[in-house]
Amino acid sequence: MKKIYLYIAFLSLLMTGLASCGDNIDFSSLHFLTDEEKAEIARQDSIREAERTHINANLILEYSLDVTISKTSYDGAALAIDVDRIAKLFGITNEELLAGIEGTAGAPEIKGFAIEGVTHADNGTATNTNSPWGHWWDADGNTTKWGESAMVFAEFNTEEGKFNIGQYPSHLTDGQTVKIIECLKYNEKRVAVVITINAKAAGKITAPVVRTQDLTMDVLARSTYDMDSVQFNATQAKSDLGVTSLADVKFIAVNEDGSYNQECTAPPKGFWYDMNGFAGAWGDNASVYSSYGDLSENMIGIGQFPGHLKGGQSVTIQYGMLANNKIVMLKIKVNVKAYQDPETAPAGDPKAVEKTIEMTKPYSNDYAMVKVDVKELLRDAFKKTTYQIHQAIVAGDLKLYQGAVSETAPTYTADAPGYWLKADGTAAGWADSQVWCSLGHSETELYLYGGNHPDNGVAGSTVTTKLIATYNGGSVAFNITFKVTAP
Repeated sequence: MKKIYLYIAFLSLLMTGLASCGDNIDFSSLHFLTDEEKAEIARQDSIREAERTHINANLILEYSLDVTISKTSYDGAALAIDVDRIAKLFGITNEELLAGIEGTAGAPEIKGFAIEGVTHADNGTATNTNSPWGHWWDADGNTTKWGESAMVFAEFNTEEGKFNIGQYPSHLTDGQTVKIIECLKYNEKRVAVVITINAKAAGKITAPVVRTQDLTMDVLARSTYDMDSVQFNATQAKSDLGVTSLADVKFIAVNEDGSYNQECTAPPKGFWYDMNGFAGAWGDNASVYSSYGDLSENMIGIGQFPGHLKGGQSVTIQYGMLANNKIVMLKIKVNVKAYQDPETAPAGDPKAVEKTIEMTKPYSNDYAMVKVDVKELLRDAFKKTTYQIHQAIVAGDLKLYQGAVSETAPTYTADAPGYWLKADGTAAGWADSQVWCSLGHSETELYLYGGNHPDNGVAGSTVTTKLIATYNGGSVAFNITFKVTAP
């Protein structure tokens, strides 16, 4: 009886379900949704989308920012955020807020994090940039790292209360938008800073050239990037442009087709030029570069790509300043002279020399260096002039070995020729080392230089090593003790 009862109950439920389908009893045909069913599905989808895109925060600050796309630069724009509202929500002062973001000892413990663009899930990492709060972001507004998928970055400046928004060169396209969500948390309060970044192509420059200053300079053929300088009439340029300072004018270069290149490729505010004098790039076809801002107001710096120009060559470049829809063009002819070596090589045969050297440097968290003059030591050992030894280093003919001379060419791990060095004095990569030491050179100088690793090379570190320079049948063995002292 029990089995019969269950069978009847099941059959009853089945018939009820079939009856509820109305006209859709025939399973062999499609069921067309009614307007009411479509509306309900849309409502459910809307709820799910709202849940997915909901920003979990007590305060949401929204901003929009235009960034001019660049093929070569990480530049973008600065964005001031409402620090007052954030501090008020957290119940602290602006100074306490900024100190907390910075991580200052004794400040409120404020946690930076991010919200992912696709899932809207929290990413608890405070930063993967060079600031205490900020991230790299991909095209979908998800956190990423510097590299192939990176589009933009945000770095918070605690001194100014601003985000510096930048880009990965050549990754953004005109019209593209990237929405990012940078967040802070203090106690149980959360703040979301939503920034929509709008990528814009640089507009075409149509301003007229109101004056051209023709300049000429003679330079020696260089095998380094060191700059020479040329003077221009800055007072006249400011008058022509209608400005009181050249600090904020836009610098431009001329492309081969006559258009203007607006992307500085040789900072600050300068450009690389090709062998024909047109705006170009660092590399095989580069001749010289221009620079403005490192020298006095009325001076332009001009440097060379090492070894690309020879005595007797000349290149003419055009380096412009744009302001108030007017251009002042500096037309600079660079005449290259062959280097005249002022020295005479020491007499005698090359020889082997050994020298004990102590290098002492106060700790710093940057890559500041100290140096020791070794010019006469190398000249005497190799029986060559400073310039000849410098040229041998550039060409790779002078070798610098760590520990002992080998039959294979040395593999440099720091500025060539040179090495990053571990605590035991052996050569290693940057991450595993405490200090670095290299052989510096120019047409007139030869020196050992080095510095401490910002993290590993702490005060009190001492590294002892041997570096051996070989050239022209001679050798110099440097027995180096590198001490990092208190700052």
